Amino acid sequence: MRDGMIPFAVMAPKDYLPLANLLEKAGEAAAGFGLQFDHYRRQLADLKQRLTEGRLHLAVLGQFKRGKSTLLNALVGESILPMGIVPLTAVPTFIQYGESHKIVVQYQDGRSHDEFAGTSDSELNRYLSGFVTETNNPENHLGVAEVQVSLPAPLLASGVVLIDTPGIGSTYRHNTMATLNFLQQCDAALFLISADPPITEAELTFLCQVREQVPRLFFVMNKIDYLDDQELNEALIFYKRVLKDTAGWDGDPTVFCVSARNGLHARTAMDASEWVASGMAKLETFLKDFLAKEKMSALIDAVAGRAGDAADAILMDAGIALRALQLPQEVLGEKIVLFEQSMRQASREGRLILDVLEGDKKRILAFIEEESKEMRREAEIFLKEMMSQGPGVHRFDKSHKSGIQQAWTDAIPEYFGQQQATLNEQVREHLLECLTPHGQRLDQLVETLRRSAADLFQVPYSPLVHDEPLEIKRKPYWVLNTWSADPLPILKSIDQRRDDLARRNVENIRWSTIQNINISFARFASRIKERLGQTVAATKGAMDVAQERRQSNSGNIEEELSQISKRISNLESVRKELAGAASRSAQPDTHFKVNP
Repeated sequence: MRDGMIPFAVMAPKDYLPLANLLEKAGEAAAGFGLQFDHYRRQLADLKQRLTEGRLHLAVLGQFKRGKSTLLNALVGESILPMGIVPLTAVPTFIQYGESHKIVVQYQDGRSHDEFAGTSDSELNRYLSGFVTETNNPENHLGVAEVQVSLPAPLLASGVVLIDTPGIGSTYRHNTMATLNFLQQCDAALFLISADPPITEAELTFLCQVREQVPRLFFVMNKIDYLDDQELNEALIFYKRVLKDTAGWDGDPTVFCVSARNGLHARTAMDASEWVASGMAKLETFLKDFLAKEKMSALIDAVAGRAGDAADAILMDAGIALRALQLPQEVLGEKIVLFEQSMRQASREGRLILDVLEGDKKRILAFIEEESKEMRREAEIFLKEMMSQGPGVHRFDKSHKSGIQQAWTDAIPEYFGQQQATLNEQVREHLLECLTPHGQRLDQLVETLRRSAADLFQVPYSPLVHDEPLEIKRKPYWVLNTWSADPLPILKSIDQRRDDLARRNVENIRWSTIQNINISFARFASRIKERLGQTVAATKGAMDVAQERRQSNSGNIEEELSQISKRISNLESVRKELAGAASRSAQPDTHFKVNP
C-alpha cells in the first residue's frame, strides 16, 4: 500500500472482488505454465495489488503553461505544488490522502526514500520544488522515481490519487517523452487546455495518444478570466468543433470552463462565491460525483484492460508450448531450427544496432568536447568581465582581490548551472535523436521474433506492451574558489585563479555529462540484450522444454498435454471475463455525463 493511503476496507468488496479473483486465476495460470512465465505472474500480482488498494490514478495532462499545477492546488485547497513559468522535471507527483501533510521521495536506484513533514504550504512547496522542477533538479539528475504528497484533502478521501505530470511542448523534450511513457499508469485524466491560445496542433497529437491509453478522459478549459463572455463562448464552440472534426470525438464532449488561479485564491481566502464564479465548484462537484458513482468501475476498466493484454501474451506463449508438445519430435526439431534462424538474424541485427550505437556515442562525445572548449572560453570572458565591474576597478590591493573572489563565489553556481542545463538539453536532443530509432528497431526485432514463433506454431499473435524512459543521473559540483585549497595561493595571480575556476567548473560539467552519456548508452545496450533474451526465453524456452519432455517421456505426454490444454482453456475463460469487465472503457466520454 502507498504510504498515506486510506484503508481499502471503506470500499464495497463486491465492487472489486470479482476482478481480483480473475487476476488471481490468471496469475495461477501463468505460474502453472512454468518459470518462463513468471514475469507475467508478477505483472498480474502488481495489478491486483493496485486494485485491492483502490488506487484510481487521475492525472492532469496538457501542454506546458496550461495551469496543471494551479488546478491541482485549487482542487486540494493548498498551494503545495510549484507553479509559475518554470517547467516541472520528468518526475510524476502523486497526491494522495493522508491524515497529516507529508512528502515522500522515492529514488530510481532503490536507495532509502526521503520524508518531509512540513507545517506550512510554503515549507512543503519549497521542499517539493527541490525535486520536481527543472531549476532545482534539471533533467532529474537526483534520480527521483516519483514523489508522493499526502494531504488531508476531502477530495482525496475517496481513494483517488491525483497526478501532476510534466507539460508537453516545453523546451525540455524529455519531459514530453516522460509524460507519454507515463500514460500507461493513468486510469482517468483531466485534459487541460487554456484560452490563451486555444488548442494547438501539438495538443491534438498528444490527445490522440492519450485516447489510445487512458480509459476515461474529461476536458477542462482553464484561464477563462482572460476572456469576456462572448470570447469564452467562441473559444468553447471552437474547441468542441475541433474535438469532433479533428480528434474524432463522438457526441457532445463535456468541457469544464474554469479559472484555476481565481479558484485557488478563493480556496485560500475561503470565499465560497468566488469559488463558484471561478468554475471550480462545478468541476469539483463533478469529480466528487464521478468518484462516488464511477470510481470503482473506472479502476476496474483500467486494471481489466491491462490484465487482458497480459493474458493475451500468456496465451500466445502457452499456445506455442502446447503446439510444440503436440508435434512429432522430428517436425518440432525442424521448427526449432527455423526459429533459431530467426534468432540468429535478430542477434545479428541486435549487434548491428550496438555497432551503430557505438558510433553514435563517439559523435556525441566529440560534440561534448567541442562544446566544452567553447564553454571554457565563454566562462573565462564572463569571469574576466566581473573583474572590471563595481567600484575601485583599477585597485590592485588585497581587499579588491577579495571582493572579486567573493563575486565569483556568488555568481558561479547560477552561471555554470545555466551552462550545464544548456549543454544537457543539447546532449539530450542528440541522445533522443539517435536512440529513438534504435529503440523502434529493437521493438520491431522483438515483435518479429514473437510473430515468427506464432506463425511457426500457428497460434494467435499478441504484441507486447512496454515502456522504458531514459534517465540521466549524474550531477556536477561547482568549484567556488581555488585559493582556499591552494598550497601556495600567493604564487597565483588573480588571472590564473580566474582561468582555474573556468577550467575546473567546465571540466566538472564535461565529466558529469560524459558519465551520463556512458550510463545512457550502457543502459540502452543492456536493454537490447535483455529484451531479446526475454523474448527468446518466452518463445524458444517453450520449444526447448517441449523437446526435452518429449525425449524424456518417450512420446508419452498425453497427461501433460491435457494439463496445458486445461490451463489454456481456463485462461481463455478468464480472458473473456476480463474483456467483459473492461468493455465500458471503449467510450470514455459517454459513461458519466454532466451539464457543465
